[in-house]
Amino acid sequence: MNYNKNPHGKSPNAPNTLKNKKTENRKNEIRSPKVDLFETNQQYFLRLSLPGVRKENLKIFLNEQGILEISGRVVTHLPETTKNIIVQEIFQGPFQRKVKIPDLVDKQSIKFHYDNGILEVYMAKL
Repeated sequence: MNYNKNPHGKSPNAPNTLKNKKTENRKNEIRSPKVDLFETNQQYFLRLSLPGVRKENLKIFLNEQGILEISGRVVTHLPETTKNIIVQEIFQGPFQRKVKIPDLVDKQSIKFHYDNGILEVYMAKL
């Protein structure tokens, strides 16, 4: 029986180059990470899921309108001997997330904690 499989295990239409247009386009997409925002009587607590992001690739900014902006880049390093990308589902490239904080916060009190791909931001209310 022939199931249209190449004897070498590759699809007949598979690209032979490491980088193809679809992969390049995905790298330039700006993704928006998942976020949780909680409120207590004293503060706001925000949590972002940022798997694969190094702390030095994070930028965090709170503007005068109370919008917290988190941006950065997920960088993936492939072995130099990589010949083809067969499947690439793990995101790499730029990301950005803007979250409106409901009330004014004390900018001087903002604290961050980043561990295992989860960014936590603590903001005391005014």
